[in-house]
Amino acid sequence: MLKKWIPNILTISRLVVTPFVIYLGLKNEITLLIILAIFVALTDYFDGKLARYWQVSSEFGAKLDAIGDKALAIGLLVILVVDNHMFFYVLVLESIISLFNIYVFMRQHVIESLLVGKIKTWVIFITIILGLFNLVFVNLKIFVNIFVILTVILQFISLFNYIGAYNKRKREKKK
Repeated sequence: MLKKWIPNILTISRLVVTPFVIYLGLKNEITLLIILAIFVALTDYFDGKLARYWQVSSEFGAKLDAIGDKALAIGLLVILVVDNHMFFYVLVLESIISLFNIYVFMRQHVIESLLVGKIKTWVIFITIILGLFNLVFVNLKIFVNIFVILTVILQFISLFNYIGAYNKRKREKKK
């Protein structure tokens, strides 16, 4: 019975920790922020892995996971925009994707997780962690910028795929 709740507890921990992550960033406690961000990113990996392994995946868990990912990513991006203005594009696109996903859910009651979206989420977290390391080790900026560009490309691909899936469902519903 406990197995059923462990993936959701890991996901909820991301939501609970996000305000602390933002606080640490605003207080310039970068080392603690990096440790906490890595821990939280790992919870994202393990919540889904455990849910599938124990066969306790649920619609609630999927929704919660998406919300946890978005909240953490957007919170960390707000911190990173101050240091590297290229993160602004990642922040804006991630916000647009989030709003579109909310719109789709409100219209079609569908939470869809596409492979490109999952890849994009992992690349965002890698980019964010590199950005956080760049706050401590300034010589990483070129790598950070490369990952920011890669992230933006994946965000556009992801957004267009979500729009395509939405339109496809809309056409199928009309038939």
